[in-house]
Amino acid sequence: MGLTFTRMHGAGNDFVVLDDRTGYLKPHAKALARALCDRRRGLGGDGLILIGARPADGKADFAMTYVNANGDEGEMCGNGARCVARRAMELGIAGMHSSFLTPAGIIRADVSHAQVRVTLSPPGLPEPPTILNVAGEPLEVHAIDTGVPHAVVFVADPDKVDVARLGPALRNHPHFKRGCNANFVAVIPGKLRLRTFERGVEAETLACGTGAAAAALIACHLGMMAPPVIIEARGGRLVVDFRKIDGRVTDVTLSGPTETVATGELDAHWLKARGLGDLA
Repeated sequence: MGLTFTRMHGAGNDFVVLDDRTGYLKPHAKALARALCDRRRGLGGDGLILIGARPADGKADFAMTYVNANGDEGEMCGNGARCVARRAMELGIAGMHSSFLTPAGIIRADVSHAQVRVTLSPPGLPEPPTILNVAGEPLEVHAIDTGVPHAVVFVADPDKVDVARLGPALRNHPHFKRGCNANFVAVIPGKLRLRTFERGVEAETLACGTGAAAAALIACHLGMMAPPVIIEARGGRLVVDFRKIDGRVTDVTLSGPTETVATGELDAHWLKARGLGDLA
């Protein structure tokens, strides 16, 4: 017997989801992510998500482990969180309203048809903008942590940005000690347009949930927008909402579509060829 997988995406941000409530897969997560997320020899995806067992303290329904396509474990993934909430409901692990533990804290989710809304962990404070030399260009960069470190650059038209060149340079800039996701954002009437180069995927993705939150929070902090904020990513529309109490941002939510593409079984010979035969 092989290993059961589910292929999902949230606004084009795509993932392989595995049920790992036994904890058997987690020690192999890095190798699994690299193999499964390979877009030519695997299933393809921006990352791997493991559904873990209910935490011992009972404060959440299950645990979520997110591993980037390159094998690096990530603190959080907004669209991944939305997808895993739907999959946990499908498996009967949780209901339409759930909570789950991540390295960035406890995430709460509400599933409604194709739409899933998650309440993200409290964001860090926006850093003052700074001018950075990025691939030979001076860029005004805003930084904020929304569960993952993000750099936000406002541009006139994201479609005219050379993300393949500027994205890696900003993502690896020494200003960001842990690296960052690089976001290029335009403010247009009633919404933001966003393109993101993601750390760990090491490529542009069709959407980034924590990047959408970062762009929305910075835009509102600068007085460009007011919540709720609509974000148009290349893979679909996301909505970020939040409250501000005594100058602090709280209750940050990310909403948008999710879709299950396929559920199936990994071939035992494929796993064995990658040194993962014991998992079949």
